[in-house]
Amino acid sequence: MNPKFENKKIALVADWLTDRGGAEHVVAALAKAFPQATIFTSVYNPDAFPEFRSREVRTTFLQKLPTAFRRKHQFLLPFFPMAFEKLDLSGFDIIFSSASSGFSKCVQKTKPEQKHICYCHTPVRFLYHARDEYMREYPLPWWGQPVKLILPLLLNWLTKKDQNAIKNIDFFLSNSDFVGKRIKKFYQKPSTTLYPCIDTKPFLQAAHQHSKQDYFLAVGRFIPYKKFDLLVETFAKNHLPIKLVGSGPELEHCQELAREKNAQNIEFLGFAERARLPGLFARARAFVFPVEEDFGLVPIEAMSAGTPVLYYNRGGATESIGKTEIKCGIAFDHQTSESLQKAIDRFLASESSFDPEEIQKRGEQFDEEIFIQKIHDFLEEKL
Repeated sequence: MNPKFENKKIALVADWLTDRGGAEHVVAALAKAFPQATIFTSVYNPDAFPEFRSREVRTTFLQKLPTAFRRKHQFLLPFFPMAFEKLDLSGFDIIFSSASSGFSKCVQKTKPEQKHICYCHTPVRFLYHARDEYMREYPLPWWGQPVKLILPLLLNWLTKKDQNAIKNIDFFLSNSDFVGKRIKKFYQKPSTTLYPCIDTKPFLQAAHQHSKQDYFLAVGRFIPYKKFDLLVETFAKNHLPIKLVGSGPELEHCQELAREKNAQNIEFLGFAERARLPGLFARARAFVFPVEEDFGLVPIEAMSAGTPVLYYNRGGATESIGKTEIKCGIAFDHQTSESLQKAIDRFLASESSFDPEEIQKRGEQFDEEIFIQKIHDFLEEKL
């Protein structure tokens, strides 16, 4: 801990802490960076974050809802801004919000000397750059379909709330240059890029403990923009073995698609415990990442395990994989089966040219210890 911040009262504000994803990795790293900080969030599942058991975690009134409601974030959208606005942060010197889709940036400053730093994973996706896509494609149960009738009005109201919130933010941190451009476009604010992080050690160790096997790998939530259906379509044609790890509303659709194509080479592993992932990454021939992500931590996990990445040539992956002299992967330019297959063919023809140890070096550059040092440096410079 930087001694310059030991006497500062710091609030860490997360959209929600119900399961683990990229934003939650950042919150966990910030909690390590500031061990004296109090953690605030809308709803909280302690079982998913054992490292917070000794920390003070304060929640909003939404925590009082039944568990089934708390875990359906999309149905809590109208209440998130108010929930964060009602949090009392008057006793804190520095506020860190980790913001993506849950409106944690709506917390209120109560005195001029308070500083609010927003680590922005993206301007709210369904309000801005992907609004039309979400309205058209996001899966809802039959009983939730009437919500779509009032969705435009709700999104307009949430956009006003989001725009009002940024007036109280002193500094923006973006998780990539890609997101920094969105911040400039939608919020008219400058930002500093600070790439998110993982604990690279389990993946580095797994690379030394496991040998490569004959399968490709993809990991993530089965939702439309993750493009798991593209993977099923492509690998059903090429008959190469691939393991798909994750769960979500699109899982059954992808499984049915694989059955229709009799694609026995496609293995659905479902949800995988965190401890199992390093081995899966380390044994894979290549990791396939067909999605446009704001940054994307799973390619970092793959590289840390010494595994090359076949990635869609947009979003944060162009920075984590593309902007390095180390040969870490192969890009494809279109989210089509033909474009992805060309990248697979190029990989198969050059597989021996990838050096796992060199790839690991790139992954190590995103270790959480480096992130913590950079966040301290940023605070020292700005405050």
